[in-house]
Amino acid sequence: MNNKFHKTFSTGEFADLFDINKDTLLYYDKINLFKPAGIHSNGYRYYTLEQLDSFIAIHSLRSVNLPIKDLKKYFASPSIDSLNELASIQIEKIKNEISNLKEIQTLLSNITEVTNELSNVTIGELIIKEMPVEYVLYSSAKDVDWDAPVEELSNMYEEFIKEIGIKELASFGSVLKTNKLLNEEYQKLECLFCRMEGPNAVKKPAGMYAIIYHQGKYDSLKGTYFNLIKELKKQDFITDGDVYEEYLLHSLVATNEDDYITKISVKVKKTQN
Repeated sequence: MNNKFHKTFSTGEFADLFDINKDTLLYYDKINLFKPAGIHSNGYRYYTLEQLDSFIAIHSLRSVNLPIKDLKKYFASPSIDSLNELASIQIEKIKNEISNLKEIQTLLSNITEVTNELSNVTIGELIIKEMPVEYVLYSSAKDVDWDAPVEELSNMYEEFIKEIGIKELASFGSVLKTNKLLNEEYQKLECLFCRMEGPNAVKKPAGMYAIIYHQGKYDSLKGTYFNLIKELKKQDFITDGDVYEEYLLHSLVATNEDDYITKISVKVKKTQN
C-alpha cells in the first residue's frame, strides 16, 4: 500500500478532497450509492484514487440537486440516453424554481418600495408630481363594490391573484372612474389592479399626477376624496384620467384598520383659463 498508485484515504481525507462532510460518505455507503474500497483491520473505511472518477460523477450530479433516488437508479445502469433524460427532468424543475424565485423577488421588491415610500409620507397633503410610465395589470372582474359582502370581495381578490399568476400581493388597489369621483360614488370601483409587468400588462400613462395619502379605514376615504377635489380646484387642476386607489399599508403589516394607509393618485392637468 506504499505505492503512490495504491494510496488510500480515510473517510475524513476523502471528504476533504470534495469539501463535504464525512457523514455524507457514510450516508452514501449506507444507501449503497457509493461505498468505500474496503475496511482496514482496525475497522476504519478507506477509499482509493481509482474511486475519484466515480465520486466526481456522483458529486457533480448532486451539485445540481438531482435527487438521491434518481442517482441510484441512474448509476445502476448509466447511459447517454438515461443521463439526458435525467438532465431534462431537472431542467424543468429548475425552471419552476426560477419562476418561484422571481415571484418572491417581485413580492419583496414591492414590499421594500412601499416601505421606502411610506417613510416620506405626509398624510392628507396633496402632492403634484411628474410620474413615469408604469405597467399595471387589471382584474377581469369589473364593478367592484366595497359595500358588497366580505366573502364576495375576498373571492374577487383571490381570483385576481390567480389571474396574474402570483401567490400573494405586497400591495394592490382599485380603479375609480373619473365620473364616479365627480359623482361622489367612491365605493363603486371599476376593477382591481396591481403594479407589475406581464403579458397582459397595460401602460399607465406618464404625466402630472395628484397624489394624496389617507390613513384609516377604507370606509373613511370619503373625507380624503373631498380634500383631493377641493385642493385640485384651489390649485386650478382638473382630473385627466382614472383614479388609482392603492392599499399600501394593510393587514400585511398593520393589525388595526385605523393604521391602514391608502395612496390615491390621479392624472391631472391645468384648467384652461
